[in-house]
Amino acid sequence: MDRNTTGPLTPDEAKARLRGIAGNMGPVAWIREKPRESLGMALLAGMMAGNITRTNEAMANSLISLLLNTPR
Repeated sequence: MDRNTTGPLTPDEAKARLRGIAGNMGPVAWIREKPRESLGMALLAGMMAGNITRTNEAMANSLISLLLNTPR
């Protein structure tokens, strides 16, 4: 944190400072800083989700039938 302030901050200054710090946190900031890495992660996650979806289709159908109380 910046500790070079000479006195206490006003509420408006504190809000502006907090918004500035909060804007640099979270996934959006990481995506802006590293667009290639985030694209690679998204592609990898999509490929993994596609493979998992095919292998667990029977389990998903069973779960849906249990939730809807309908026989398969």
